[in-house]
Amino acid sequence: MFRLATFKVDCTPPAGTVVGLNLKDGAEFIRDPLYLHGYIFSDNGGRYLIASMDYCTLLHSAYELLQTALAEGAGTTPERTVIHCIHQHDAPLIDFEAAKYIHPQAHLRFSWYSGIIDKCRQAATTALNDFVEIAETGFSEYRLHGYASNRRMPDKDGKIQVRFSRCAEQSLKDLPAGTIDPMLRTCAFKDICGGIVATMSFYATHPQVANTGNKFSADAPGEAVRLLEEKIPDATHAFFTGAGGNITAGKYTSADDLEGNILKFGKKLADGILLNIKGMQWEPAADIAWRQASFPFPAVTVDRNKLLAMLQEDHGHAASAAALLGADDFNPSPEYVINMLHTGNIRLLFLPGEPFVEYQLYIQSLIPDEFVAVAANCRDDFLYLPLASSFNETGGYETEYFCRATPEFEPGFKSAVTALLDRQPGI
Repeated sequence: MFRLATFKVDCTPPAGTVVGLNLKDGAEFIRDPLYLHGYIFSDNGGRYLIASMDYCTLLHSAYELLQTALAEGAGTTPERTVIHCIHQHDAPLIDFEAAKYIHPQAHLRFSWYSGIIDKCRQAATTALNDFVEIAETGFSEYRLHGYASNRRMPDKDGKIQVRFSRCAEQSLKDLPAGTIDPMLRTCAFKDICGGIVATMSFYATHPQVANTGNKFSADAPGEAVRLLEEKIPDATHAFFTGAGGNITAGKYTSADDLEGNILKFGKKLADGILLNIKGMQWEPAADIAWRQASFPFPAVTVDRNKLLAMLQEDHGHAASAAALLGADDFNPSPEYVINMLHTGNIRLLFLPGEPFVEYQLYIQSLIPDEFVAVAANCRDDFLYLPLASSFNETGGYETEYFCRATPEFEPGFKSAVTALLDRQPGI
């Protein structure tokens, strides 16, 4: 029997708490609450928890602390628990290992986090009293226009120019959208009375369109979920950012009208999700399978002396140096683990780090006639995950800063995900 329980936790830090890895100044105000939306799936094979959180990133021990707490609360294991961070930039970025290199009392700046962990554990436990039997699962996808655009755009000389989320350079805005995955994907779950009890939607782009670094905000995805809750109030709705490591809305955003950006792109997401819900392909609920694929992560050899010098010089790259040092401290030889929930014709893949969109497109190419949705940023220990060819390009920054992968990541990823989906390359 397929059963589902959902829960929602307000995880907004106190005003004044630091935003991102800026450990000097705190958020001046809270534009809107930051939530964790939890989904506990259960059948005869076990129990699985998927959470979507309005945070920029959880790394290393910060991720594992919350993962363990949620697993304990839901009566499952950390191996069957995934936390996805939507990756809004006006939201907490919690990396205890990196923070100690930036601020001598960094641990005090995150003292509130233990309270969030306790709230989430309790919410998961309480949700166990509210399981509903799922009779049907549905899936749909919609081509979303005017949102995603590739961030790494070559100029006439082939040098990579960066089209940021709020791009003010008209020459960059006028360039083509570039390589993207334009599809907004939604799956949904109906109870035995025929009512939709939950939806999950996936789209590949950096989600922020109004980040300033001085506030807490769920940005456009938060606005989209708010609108969905107004339209379908009896269901739990959550958004998941896909493999958008090199994707932004920069071609289409205003560099100045930040509030307008949130309203415009939040509504664009919500309208697309509503169209998906209206056009759902429904099927009887099937058994749940939870599968994993992994491979040794090809991490760069860290030059600690060079990174420590970058911290001292701080020419805008201190945070990157701290992130690499913290990652090396925590685990210099990690395993890259891909999780997949599979039920009926629905496959949901959860990827660590910030992969370029081409990895999502590769996944789609393996099963082009079936429904597969991808969420990235499911613990960000691996930072940017470029293509092998990206390391030979000039310009940009994703291969030089906040990157600990080598070109060997691409073949390792493709081999692992091909096996996970039971496909042969090119078939």
